[in-house]
Amino acid sequence: MIEYERSMPMETDISVSDVMSRKLITADVSETAETIGSKMAASRTGCVIVIRDAQPVGIVTERDLVVKVISKNLQPSSIQAEALMSTPLITVPPEKSAELASREMVRHRIRRLPVVQGKKLIGIVTDSDLLSISSELSEILRDLIRQNNPQGEFSGGKEGIVSPDSFRQGICEVCQNFKESLINIDGTYVCSRCRDELPFFQ
Repeated sequence: MIEYERSMPMETDISVSDVMSRKLITADVSETAETIGSKMAASRTGCVIVIRDAQPVGIVTERDLVVKVISKNLQPSSIQAEALMSTPLITVPPEKSAELASREMVRHRIRRLPVVQGKKLIGIVTDSDLLSISSELSEILRDLIRQNNPQGEFSGGKEGIVSPDSFRQGICEVCQNFKESLINIDGTYVCSRCRDELPFFQ
């Protein structure tokens, strides 16, 4: 576990409510992986919050679909959200500081925190939301990304060839900026903009 000095200064006093997204994609515990995948594709999001009796109880991510359904060659229409979701759901209140939220992500090795006020789900904050607001948070969350992807989450293809499973979220090794989608080219993770700067694409 990576430890950080508590005295690390913040550039601004920003709360979770200042950076969270209120665009929420939810699914009932009884909904299938097929339905959840369709919701993710339609909304272009990487996760769905799972609800039981109007209360958030878990989260299903793209990775859950790959690891728990696709890699096991299961029928998406036969697997319910309750069997897929990660639980217990780790949440954060809207008034918590963005710095503390980022430390919570590192501590639990997660990249998304649903925001709950009382028992009501009101938003979600992601590592990319937090990376955009502070260089100090960027350093904390870069380590979170490295923890989750020490050698790259997926394997790449041959030199100069982009394989279908070579995409992940992280830090571009050319421009050093956080990107939602990186391409693994011969072991180097780059964003689409920097890809053309690599020798074998010129």
